[in-house]
Amino acid sequence: MNANTTLRAVLIDDEFMGLNSLHILLAKHCPKVKSVAESRNPEAAIEIIENYCPDIVFLDINMPQMTGFEMLEKLKWKNFDLIFTTAHQEYALKALKSDAVDYLLKPIDPEELKAAVNKVIKRRSMNELGSALEAYNDMLNTLPAMTKQKVIVNSKSGIESIETQLIISLESKSNYTHICLENDQSIMSSKTLKEYEQILCVERSSFMRVHHSFIINLNKVVRYFKSAETVVMQNGQDIPISKSRKEEFLKWLEI
Repeated sequence: MNANTTLRAVLIDDEFMGLNSLHILLAKHCPKVKSVAESRNPEAAIEIIENYCPDIVFLDINMPQMTGFEMLEKLKWKNFDLIFTTAHQEYALKALKSDAVDYLLKPIDPEELKAAVNKVIKRRSMNELGSALEAYNDMLNTLPAMTKQKVIVNSKSGIESIETQLIISLESKSNYTHICLENDQSIMSSKTLKEYEQILCVERSSFMRVHHSFIINLNKVVRYFKSAETVVMQNGQDIPISKSRKEEFLKWLEI
């Protein structure tokens, strides 16, 4: 998200004082948020949201015509970040299960409001970064295997661009993949080994799936033991060669 981007917000609360208070707090403490529309009627608010397509919706929960949860169910366009505002603490769990970014209790504390808005900004920035990196990864995957120099890795700490020449091996860990890199570094990725096989193990590539649990960088192999049917990698890692993959591996060795 660009630092100069203004987030367009719709404010919904059946009480005038609630709307007015939130409007003032946003103007004073959240300069990156601009209120583009406000409504005290949830039925009218549905049409407002559909027309304005806001970035953020501040939504009261306990309204007489319909609850905030009921209003959400009637919306067709839901591509916004949701922040609930209410005087009733008992709705907190249900609110968060509705994929709300945050839940603010009235009277709204300015610091909690700023924290909620910052969550939205961070979330939108990460989404934009993820989309950009995925697009970059798609572009890399259209290149010939020999020209691929990087791969996008979704790790626990974020999204990283890794040089393929630094990869020694990849090991399946259920629905995750443990990637061993040079200099005793490693990354746990949320992609499966099958997904990495489709990215790395293509024609004229230096990567080969030698076992149902392992992909190796062939350029990092330092020794092959025929009797044990294992290879030793540059980092000292012993990796088995499965019977079904042995012929392909020996062909690469030109044995």
